[in-house]
Amino acid sequence: MMRLKFEKVNSAYKAMILSWLSEKHVQEFYYGDGLKNTLNNLELYCQGVNDNGSYTFNQWVAFCNDKPFGFLITTFINGPYDPNHNYDKWYVEGKKMLTLDLLIGAKEFLDQGLSYKMIKAFILDQFSEVDYFIINPEKANTKAIYVYEKPGFKSLEEFLPTNNPKPHLMMRLAVKDLKNG
Repeated sequence: MMRLKFEKVNSAYKAMILSWLSEKHVQEFYYGDGLKNTLNNLELYCQGVNDNGSYTFNQWVAFCNDKPFGFLITTFINGPYDPNHNYDKWYVEGKKMLTLDLLIGAKEFLDQGLSYKMIKAFILDQFSEVDYFIINPEKANTKAIYVYEKPGFKSLEEFLPTNNPKPHLMMRLAVKDLKNG
């Protein structure tokens, strides 16, 4: 039987996460300014700081049968609505919303169907009171898009992030649909 659990990142996990971020299958989608931001936030988080001056965030390690395999990052979207902002344009007044970034770092856990299970378990275990999650994969990352569609993420628009020249998709999940699905 597969048991998934999630723990907040601490300094004991830092070297492992850094090694995951250097894996070829991860570097394809974590690079440039996005990688620099992730590394900076990891350093802050391991020092007990979850605010980088622009936003607050939390970082998590996913475990399957007590073996670490994944890294997840959440950020609250606090609004207000701003039609010119990549995230705040999706803000819904009075609703709890978060962003989600994730990866499977441990190669031995790739291609086992864990991403969908990890997303579903993570949201239902840690954030069942949240209304919406948004995620923004590269448009070329069709494997991730397929995985995100499985729990119910729906494509909202294609856009160019401010720190990346490659097209991305903004996708949103209504948590109530995940609970009912």
